[in-house]
Amino acid sequence: MVEIRKAFEEEALTWKGVSSRPMMGCLCYFYDRKFIGFLVTNGIVVMKLSEKDQKELKEKFGGKPFEMAGQTGRLWVTPLSGPKDVGSVLPFVKKRYEEASSNPWKDVDPESEDSRYARSG
Repeated sequence: MVEIRKAFEEEALTWKGVSSRPMMGCLCYFYDRKFIGFLVTNGIVVMKLSEKDQKELKEKFGGKPFEMAGQTGRLWVTPLSGPKDVGSVLPFVKKRYEEASSNPWKDVDPESEDSRYARSG
């Protein structure tokens, strides 16, 4: 897992505004405060991909639904068996980054403090 993380971060953390922090036992990556994705044991979850990209990711790499505390949802874990797999998944992560960075208010929670700026500006 250390090698996967290193390979992923060597690319993703060079993108302007991207940072990482641990949350809920996973290493999460953000553009500003918007989720890009997170690493899990032997895999990655890429957030908010289009249906087309999500389908392509599933068909190319397989995987399984993300499970937390016995619950599954719409999130998908794309398997990463080693650092060599990271490069294949990065184009999907980059799409999410580009979407998040191009629309600064799209993912803001309307009840958050940040939303007042979106409504007033």
